[in-house]
Parts: sequence; C-alpha cells; structure tokens
Amino acid sequence: MAERGVWRGRSTAWRIVVSVVVLALLVAVVVAALLTEVDDDDAPAHTLPASPAGPNPGLVPAGDAAPMPDPAVVARVLAPLADSPAAGDLAGRVVDDVTGQVLWERNPDAPKVPASSTKLLTALAALTQLPADARVDTVLAQGAEPGTLVVIPGGDPTMSRGAEPGPLFPDSATVVEAADVVRAAGVAPARIVVAPGPYSGPGLGPGWSPGEIAAGNLAPVEPWMLDAGRMDPADVYSPRYAEPSLAAGRILARQLGVDPETVRVSAEPVETTGEIGRVWSAELVERLRSMLVHSDNVLAEAVCREVALARHPDQPADFAAGTAAVVDTLAERGIDMSGVKLDDCSGMSSGNRIPARVLTDVLRTASGPDATREMRDLLDTLPVAAGSGTLEDRFSGPSGAGAGWVRAKTGTLSGTSALAGTVTDVDGRSMSFALLSSGTNPAEARPVLDRMAAELRNCGCR
Repeated sequence: MAERGVWRGRSTAWRIVVSVVVLALLVAVVVAALLTEVDDDDAPAHTLPASPAGPNPGLVPAGDAAPMPDPAVVARVLAPLADSPAAGDLAGRVVDDVTGQVLWERNPDAPKVPASSTKLLTALAALTQLPADARVDTVLAQGAEPGTLVVIPGGDPTMSRGAEPGPLFPDSATVVEAADVVRAAGVAPARIVVAPGPYSGPGLGPGWSPGEIAAGNLAPVEPWMLDAGRMDPADVYSPRYAEPSLAAGRILARQLGVDPETVRVSAEPVETTGEIGRVWSAELVERLRSMLVHSDNVLAEAVCREVALARHPDQPADFAAGTAAVVDTLAERGIDMSGVKLDDCSGMSSGNRIPARVLTDVLRTASGPDATREMRDLLDTLPVAAGSGTLEDRFSGPSGAGAGWVRAKTGTLSGTSALAGTVTDVDGRSMSFALLSSGTNPAEARPVLDRMAAELRNCGCR
C-alpha cells in the first residue's frame, strides 16, 4: 500500500519436504510475474501486464527431519545487521516453525508501527472467520419506482470495469457481466440507484489523507466500486475515484445505455420489488492473494468488514467494527494480542501498533506442523522474494540468497519499514520472522531487512 506522506518502497516458504515441490517453487519464482504491490511499498507507477500462467508451488506442513538452527549462531549472524545504523530502532523475532522455539529476538513485545504488515492480521482473521471459498455478492434489483435499477452492494470492491477481470483481481465479477444480467431479464432501466450496502461511518480511516486518493494509494471505503476505485484498472498506482460507488454506477449506466447523469447513490435503503440477479466476487483466498501481493488497501478494508459482518451480521461495519473483528478473532484463536492497536485493517494509519511477537505468532499459525490447509493458504498468498508483488524487485545482490526462499509481507511509511514472513534455510528448516524498523529512511532500512531474511535462508546456523 502506498501510504500517506509516504516514501514508497516494495513491501519461503516453510519446510519443503519433497524435492519436486522445491523445484516447482524455484520454477515459479523465475516464471511468476505477479506485479507490484499497492501497499505501503513504493515503486514507480506502471501498467501491469496480464499475469502469465505458471506453476503454483504446493505448500506442506513443517516437519522435524531437518536440523533446527542454533539460537546462538542465529544471533551471531544477525547481530551485525541488526546493530547497523541503517536498521534504526529495530524490533524483531525469529521462531522455528516446528517447535515454536524463539531463535532470535530484539524488543519482541515493543508495539511498533507495522505499516502494511498489518494485512497479515487481516488475512489470518479472514481465513479463521470465513470459508476459504467465501464470495461477496452484488445484487441487481427492480426499484419500486418504475424504470429504476437498484444496485445493492454486498461489499465487493473488486468488480472489473471491463468485459474480463483485470490483472489485479483475477476471477472478479465484471460490470459487463452485471449489465448482461439486467439485459437477460428484459429490464431496460431509465435510471440507476446505488443502495447504501452494509457499511457505515466515514470512508476515510483515522489519519488518512484525501490527497492519497489522487496519489493512487486508496479510495474512500464504500461497499461497491470497480477495480478498488482505480481509474485505470491495470495500473497499481492509478489515481482513484473520490466517489467510487457513483463512478461504478455511471460505468454500469453506460453499459446499459442509461444516461450516467441519472445515477445517484442513496444514503437510505431503497425500496425494491424484486431481485433481477446478482454477480459474485472471486473466492476469499484469491482476494487475499490480490490484497497481499499488490498490498491493496481498499481490499484490505473490505475484507476486515467482511469479517465483522460475519461476526455481527445485523450491525453495519465501519473502521472500528472491522479492526475489532480482526483483533477479537485472532484473540479467540489463542494469539496474545497485547500491545496491538489498530485504527485500520490495511496499515495506512500511522496510529497502528503491532509487536513483532504478534506477527510471528500469526505467521506460525499458518506455517506450523498443525496448521490446516486453510491456514497455509496465508503463506501461499504472500509475495515471493525476487518473484512477485512488492518483493518482485527485491532480494538481489547481497540479499540474493533469499530469492525464491523468502515469502513476506512488506510495509513502508515515512520512517517505518517492515518485513514479516517465512523462510526455509539451506537445511530445509522453516522459520517465521518479523522485522520492524523505525526512525530511519526506508530506502536505507529495506536492504538491511532483506539481508537479515536472506541470512536466515543462507546460514544453517548450527
């Protein structure tokens, strides 16, 4: 997520027991071209090509066949990097995925600004609370007023404005598909009204700057929009619409030959006489993949509201409800959430605080030997070092050993850098790690964090 007042940067797998899976992972890293993240990580704005087909590496539970690193050796390897001025005020933790033993830590309980690594909590809460194949619908209904088409949002910001899903949100519904539903029902509307949907409260989160809308980092959080509010659906950093639901309604109107000026967004429930049909988002796991790989802030906020609505279906969801749902869901999973403070679910807010301990607990929940397949989906949706998303152009040169072996979520705000993920060392041992740097320029801190993760891959540390 590129964030307010931000320097933009770019925000491995665990035990791979079977050699065929290892080879598949390596091939995937070379072939996968999964674009840049729209997260707190900076990169030049560019248009994304269509994602090429390629192997999807399998993930298996961590096992104890490989030797565990010696904590004393891990500390000796990481200390020079952790102590460097470029690392700033560093908090971090490394844990063995098999046993949960702490292999290295520094200020692990210190609440730190997490930036987009916040999305790890959002993703795990979603996988805990919702089915992996959960979809969000957008209902098309006949209005009580003759000639009125009513769009009833369910909370899907990923619908594509084109005839086919765009590269950022594969398998999404499309506005052409929605228009086809209306035409197939023989309905010829004269006007379109967008109903309120299940959200409440302001569209911008605490501390969010309206200037980030034009900068392409966010759109006001509304329950229906196209391409997460982007004006250009193929550009991660495209400027966004200031009124994304209205813009979506007008694009649908043009598809149906309706005057776009007749479209309005209602603040009150709209009376209807019956449903015409509905279209559906991609499954949850695929939406989480888009959220993490591209670090999409709008999608993160929609997902956490989805969690809130699953927990309290009769209560409209706002920023406070979404963040509370994430924290409560993870606490119920048994994760110690002390020290966590969330103002949003995307990491855009500089008021968020997460200790490194919590991030590694979240990651180990997905990578430990008792992790369910649904939990392991979290790791499968992370950017791959030198292969995809916000890690696509990282882990070269001194940190090159981590290429293909580190999967991690990045995070960048002014004076803040984060890297949290999983890495498999040269002996085949899987570790979860979280590194949170503050008080230094992200351009200086990022290479240090990458080197630390790469050293975990490179060292057998025995």
